[in-house]
Amino acid sequence: MANQRLSKKIFNICLVCIIIVVIIFVAMMFILNYDVNGETNMPFQVSKISIISTVDGKDVENSEYKWAIDVIQNNDVYLYIEKNNEYSKQETIESVKLENFVIKQNSNAENMKIYKPTVNETSLFQNSDENVIQSVEFKGANSTDTRNLQISNQGGVISFRCANNKVGTYTSNDDGEINYNQLLNKLNVSEEELKAIVTFDIILNLDSGKAFKAENVAIEVPNQNLVTEGTIGQEYTDLQDIVFKRIEN
Repeated sequence: MANQRLSKKIFNICLVCIIIVVIIFVAMMFILNYDVNGETNMPFQVSKISIISTVDGKDVENSEYKWAIDVIQNNDVYLYIEKNNEYSKQETIESVKLENFVIKQNSNAENMKIYKPTVNETSLFQNSDENVIQSVEFKGANSTDTRNLQISNQGGVISFRCANNKVGTYTSNDDGEINYNQLLNKLNVSEEELKAIVTFDIILNLDSGKAFKAENVAIEVPNQNLVTEGTIGQEYTDLQDIVFKRIEN
């Protein structure tokens, strides 16, 4: 009888250990899956990123040349935030914040800046010091107003500009007029020289108090064929690498 009780006790201990191991394994698998895939049913999602790459220039003052232009390469980035129709609860956007901008893989990165939209110009962006940002927050509102840093609380578009302000200086006494789309060719600048990876974080805050964060969202600028085209747009809809995780309940 004593041996039977001992055997039963050992069996029960082993069974409990197995159950604990299974629970720990399931929990670890859940954590690993969440770390890789994040939230699988977000109330809002980034449905598209659009990038418009262009070439611009600024006249050099008091130059001895007929034409002296500091060449600028702009990349205007638009993020489309849309409501997830499969999400069952009613949620509204309190704010969307972009932060922790990092520019990589460009030898000229010190001349590259991130700009917020401006309210003072006819164009959406102006490459001026007062518009340089390390982060930008778009507040939820009844409708999207990008210039005033507002996004519809039901989803909308937010944007920023990544600009290379010192690609080079083009000088000439022979050109009758200047086509800015050809300036990169005239400077013999390659796409490889211009290429950069821009990473940033997205923080989505909801009026319910929930908050989600996607870290190290990466985009490549400028768009391909910019040197030959001068202006070129590209849309990206395969955004599986953008992984949101809950940071507030």
